[in-house]
Amino acid sequence: MNDHQSFQRFAALAAIISFPLTLGSIVLSGMAVDFNMEASTNPALLLSVGADGASLSRWGMILEILGFYLPLLPVALFLWRWLGPRDPDWVLFYTSCGLGYILVGAIGAVILAAVHPPLISAYAQASVEQRPALETVFSAVWNMVYGGMWGILDTLLVGIWFLGIGSLLWDERRLFSIFSIALGISALLSSLGVILGIEAIAFFLGVIYGLLAPVWTLWIGIDLLRKPVQIQATYS
Repeated sequence: MNDHQSFQRFAALAAIISFPLTLGSIVLSGMAVDFNMEASTNPALLLSVGADGASLSRWGMILEILGFYLPLLPVALFLWRWLGPRDPDWVLFYTSCGLGYILVGAIGAVILAAVHPPLISAYAQASVEQRPALETVFSAVWNMVYGGMWGILDTLLVGIWFLGIGSLLWDERRLFSIFSIALGISALLSSLGVILGIEAIAFFLGVIYGLLAPVWTLWIGIDLLRKPVQIQATYS
């Protein structure tokens, strides 16, 4: 097995393994707030979950890093290597957006994993007078990550990446191409909803992306195992 084949297999396995980790992240994050959907838009609900909820939230974010983001790194690099010869400049642009999405998303999850649990635990033990200050800090971190890093920048970057990759795979993997393009459009519209302050659109499309993005990763992983591709050796 040459280097291209071994890395392709590694990227495929990383994508497949990410799926149960992502599901674990969704489950643990949901358990932290008793699966209250309002918690995704109301930070006060998460702040009041107590020590047990803080631990669940922390592990949910750790699994999010290992599920949603880091496994996509070899996938992005492999797609760049595979599709690059077709249109090097555009593929480099799409890949840069993908790598930006992975980096920004992982940093956001790391911030939440490191900052939110201690604040939640402190809030449970704080006096009435101390709680407003903790609420302010907690909301500021929440808005920075959910409203800015994830809500605007990350969805914008991944929308461009998925849309671009989908368009390049139109001729040879039509169903996956359609799915990727649709998912990319939903991410872009979700980002636009946040920018324009249209909360209903941003929330609805954000949920669609959050639920279907792991399917995209699993699909590309299985596909690369079932139908290995040949890399043009002349591309560097």
